[in-house]
Amino acid sequence: MRFLLLLSILSAKFKKAAQQNNNFQKFLMGHECSVVIKTRDNAKGRRFVFKDGRFFHDKKLNQYDAAMIWADAGTAFNAMKKGDEGITEALQQHKVAIDGKLHSFTWFGAAIKFVMAA
Repeated sequence: MRFLLLLSILSAKFKKAAQQNNNFQKFLMGHECSVVIKTRDNAKGRRFVFKDGRFFHDKKLNQYDAAMIWADAGTAFNAMKKGDEGITEALQQHKVAIDGKLHSFTWFGAAIKFVMAA
């Protein structure tokens, strides 16, 4: 439940920034990708889509350019709330896997930092 709440908050921040923040709108221009954050069993997750300078999200967890696949929702929540340090630790402990295009995932990380700083 907390994992999905975290993803919902992130979605809301992206949506607000895409609609109201001129700098974020410029950041989105020319970048099209879809990134999934989900649990390994596909039971929980969200797809974040950036296309044509816009943002939307859905639950299509098997269609992505890059994905962060967590062992379980509790691990995902605890690591993600710690930020980069928690995610790095989870990677080292093999509690999360990264799949797809590294460029898309790296860009998505920059997008997260952008909206979290705003």
